[in-house]
Amino acid sequence: MAAVAAAAVPVLAGAPAATAATTAYPTTYFSVQSGDSWYAGQITWYNRSVSLDGDLNAYGCKRAYGIAWAGTTPLDERSTSTHCDNYTDQNISLAANVPGGADHVRINLTDANGKVLAYRYYYRP
Repeated sequence: MAAVAAAAVPVLAGAPAATAATTAYPTTYFSVQSGDSWYAGQITWYNRSVSLDGDLNAYGCKRAYGIAWAGTTPLDERSTSTHCDNYTDQNISLAANVPGGADHVRINLTDANGKVLAYRYYYRP
């Protein structure tokens, strides 16, 4: 009868699992209101873009605009479509393709003809 030798297998007890490091992007709450109409939500500041994720409450016909800036230089401007007498989820993605991304955004609430009814500036934290 042949003897079978047990092979010794080293076991690393308590070795930490490898995890990917994740860093949350900074966020800012925003709200722009004119009368009964408003656009409100969260700004997410990415390295080369800015995301406006919000809700548009349109009394009459309204539209929201976002403009990304680096210092005094406008980087990108985009808007929602015009909405009339409704409440909808409206997201605006803005390019900010400069080192460090945008340092602030301007958010406008306009009427159907583009007249600015209210606006606010928000700065990257």
